[in-house]
Amino acid sequence: LLSFFLSLPFWWGTNVGQKNLEDFLFRSQIVSHPQIFSAQIVPEKKLIFSKPVRNWQVENLKITAESGISVLVDSQGNQEVLFDKDSDEKLPIASLTKLITADIVLEHYDLSQIIEISHQAVGEEGNSGQFKIGETLTVENLLYSLLIESSNDAAEALTEVIGKDAMVDLMNLEAKVIGMENTRFFNPTGLEPDNPNGPINYSSTKDLATFAAYLLKTNPKILEISALSEYDLYSPDGVFHHTLINTDELLKESSGGVIGSKTGWTPQAQGCLLLAIKALKDRGVIINIILGSPDRFEEMKKLINWIGEAYQW
Repeated sequence: LLSFFLSLPFWWGTNVGQKNLEDFLFRSQIVSHPQIFSAQIVPEKKLIFSKPVRNWQVENLKITAESGISVLVDSQGNQEVLFDKDSDEKLPIASLTKLITADIVLEHYDLSQIIEISHQAVGEEGNSGQFKIGETLTVENLLYSLLIESSNDAAEALTEVIGKDAMVDLMNLEAKVIGMENTRFFNPTGLEPDNPNGPINYSSTKDLATFAAYLLKTNPKILEISALSEYDLYSPDGVFHHTLINTDELLKESSGGVIGSKTGWTPQAQGCLLLAIKALKDRGVIINIILGSPDRFEEMKKLINWIGEAYQW
C-alpha cells in the first residue's frame, strides 16, 4: 500500500506528460494540416456537397473530339471541372446555337403569341418541323420544335418576329453579359453560310458550360424541354400537328437523370453534343460538352462512364 501511494506522483506526472505531448502533436498537425480541423467542425450534412475525389488508378480519358469538358455544378452553384480537353478553343457549334436562341425567346417573347409560318421559314435547310406556309403556331409550340427536333424552320419563324439583326445582336449581348469570352453568333440556327468564307457561329466548350450553368439558374425550362425524348405538338386550336422526336439518340438509352440535351452537326463543325445529367449521390448536375467529334454519341457515353469510374463519389 505504501509503495502504491509513493508511486502515484510518478504516474500522475507520466499521464500529464503524455497529455501535454498529445496536445503538442495535435496542435502541430493543425498548423501543418488546417483542413483536418475544418473537417472536424463541418456538420455531417454539409459533407454531401464535398467534391468528388479523383481515383488516379484510372487513367486520363482520351477522346478524338477536338474539345470536351465536364463540369460539376452543386446546389449552391459551385463548380468543379472534372474533365477538360482544350476547353478554351474556339470551334463551330452548329445547332448548339439554338440554346441561346431559345434563351432570347424566353426572355423577350410572349409564349402565347401566334406566329404565321412564312415561305422563308419553310425554305430553311432541313426537314424537321413539318411546317406549312400559312399555318399558325404559338411561340411556345415553336420553342419546343426548336429544342427537341432542332428545327431550323422554327428558328427562322421565331427570328422573323424581331428580325435577324436584332436576334443576333441580342444573342451576342447575352453571351457577353454571361461571360462567354470566346463566343460569337452570326445567325440563330447554327447553319454554315452558303459562302465557304462566310462567318460561322463559334464558341468553346468552356463558354458553353458557363452558359448551361447559367440556364440551370435562370431559365431551367430550356433544359427541361431539351431533355424530352418525345413531345406531341398541337396547333393553337387544339389539332394534333405531329410528334417531335429528340435528335439526341442517348435519350433512348437513358433511364432518367438527364437534365438537358442538345445536338448539333454540320460538315465543318462535325458532331456537337451537350448533355447535362444528375451527378451521383445527388451531388448536383454534371454538364458535359463535346465539340468536333466524329462520333458524338459514343464519345459522350465514354466521357460519362469515365467520370463515374475516375472519381469517388
